[in-house]
Amino acid sequence: DENRTVALHLLEREAAANVTPEPKMPATVSVGGLVEYARCPKRFYWSAIRPLPRFSGPAARLGTQVHAWIERRSSGQTSLLDLDDAPDLAPEELTGEPGRVERLQQNFLRSAYAERVPLYAERPFLLHVDGFVVRGRIDAVYGIPDGPWEIVDYKTGRQPDPGDPLAGLQLDLYALACAEIWGKRAEDLTLTYFYLSTGERVSRAADDVARTRGRVAGALRRMSAGEFEATPGDHCRWCDFRPFCPPGQAFVAGKELSARGPAEGA
Repeated sequence: DENRTVALHLLEREAAANVTPEPKMPATVSVGGLVEYARCPKRFYWSAIRPLPRFSGPAARLGTQVHAWIERRSSGQTSLLDLDDAPDLAPEELTGEPGRVERLQQNFLRSAYAERVPLYAERPFLLHVDGFVVRGRIDAVYGIPDGPWEIVDYKTGRQPDPGDPLAGLQLDLYALACAEIWGKRAEDLTLTYFYLSTGERVSRAADDVARTRGRVAGALRRMSAGEFEATPGDHCRWCDFRPFCPPGQAFVAGKELSARGPAEGA
């Protein structure tokens, strides 16, 4: 793989020169970047601070393609999503297979959202937090300007494990933006993930936005301080950067050994 070769060359050249580039915070951090940092600071480092080539193939645009199709299909919208300006996608959403786009589209058409007109679609925002700027894009907002809102994020990837502590962070960040930019009260916000692969809608009330703000500010301060340690977990299985990450490699190898059992692993 050409991208993998380029990434290895860059890392080997730095190692040979005994030089580690000085971490430099980007001008803005995306919502997806904050979620990625919360999951694994090292993966964020290799994505945004010291970017290495990603290894996903042509299907890597699946999530963006489906989001753009939903926006085009919905009425009452003023702009189309530029395919080069990706929404906030999780790494597992950046994969695809033949016919998958059509299945995701059909599940959307069977949902209640297919006939609803959003107040906002693919709504961009900039959120200022303790001297840092967070950028994001909300898939859809349903409601009226002065009334309750439902914040919807369309997911093309798999549903997270029920115990995943980071599963709701993206929607929490959107709720914070709604509170601080548009003046919405947390009690007037319903947060929804709609999983296009299954047609399942998972909704909940917004969390305490002050707590979310503190969580975001803490993460941004740690980024600025250069804290980018690897945090191995199940996400290592689909991580583009595992070939360069000994902790990730060890985690996956350990999982595979456990799955084989003591007899096979002997």
